[in-house]
Amino acid sequence: MLSPKSRQHKEKRESHVRRKHSNKKFYNSKAWRETREAYLRHYRNRLYTEMPTKGRYKDQTLTMQQVTYLLSLDDLPCETCLRLYIANAYDRVARGEELDHIIPVNADSALESKEHGDPFAFDNLQLLCRRHHSKKSQREINTK
Repeated sequence: MLSPKSRQHKEKRESHVRRKHSNKKFYNSKAWRETREAYLRHYRNRLYTEMPTKGRYKDQTLTMQQVTYLLSLDDLPCETCLRLYIANAYDRVARGEELDHIIPVNADSALESKEHGDPFAFDNLQLLCRRHHSKKSQREINTK
């Protein structure tokens, strides 16, 4: 085991935290912040307006118990947790915290070029909990 003060420990810790690309410019831009807020409003409206009246979420039919549970949540649920909950694979859903691009965009050049698609399109965004966002990010790193 490495000592917390050792040089190897520090290098290992820093290499784990370091990102390949600096994406602060994109994610701190006014356009992204406005898109994030608009998507959260859109998701809340789709979830809490359509679901109780139609008893459906996207293509899936919900039971009354599921609708009641989802309406009792204080925060917006993770979209992956929600799909698994509706399919009876999860007992509860986690709070959505990370707005993620389904198809990754190159954050370095996202504001200048649209070569990887529109980074502001709602159909390429999803709200995820930290657990599912980490899993998805790790899969993307491993497939490169």
